Amino acid sequence: MLTVNEASASDLKKKLSDGDIDVALMTLTEELEEEFRARPLYVERYVVVFPPEHRLGQLNSISLQDLSRENYVDRLACELREMVMSVCQSKGVELYARFRSEREDWVQAMVAAGIGFAFMPEYSVTLPGLLQRPLVEPEVSRTIAAFTVPGRKHSPALDALMRSSQTFAWPG
Repeated sequence: MLTVNEASASDLKKKLSDGDIDVALMTLTEELEEEFRARPLYVERYVVVFPPEHRLGQLNSISLQDLSRENYVDRLACELREMVMSVCQSKGVELYARFRSEREDWVQAMVAAGIGFAFMPEYSVTLPGLLQRPLVEPEVSRTIAAFTVPGRKHSPALDALMRSSQTFAWPG
């Protein structure tokens, strides 16, 4: 049987270590690579997401400087959030968070309502009508990988899943 759960990276890591789950799909990091076996699946860029009437729609790509003093919808569950905020601070880019949430659907709903823009992985944008442009200067991307515990025997179902994940036509 296959069960899919959504959780924070720290919760997934603990569940994987404890044997509560057999595999976790997470962003590839050096820390996770040291502890688990990683099979990279795909790479996705970070984009800037905004409603159709937003002034950013006139641009083909967006730099952090383009976003200074813009209203911002903050994705608290973003694994690259601290890095982006640090870069903004170092470049003098001021962002005004008007809404914060860990829930992707709420973040996208607030963007659609015109509260502000959001940074998102390009394949995570699911709400129809939102516009997105690639974030450049700096370009930001992440690699999604399937993580398992080294030395732990795979069930036949997990073995089949891992084999098919390597031949699947992932986006990107």
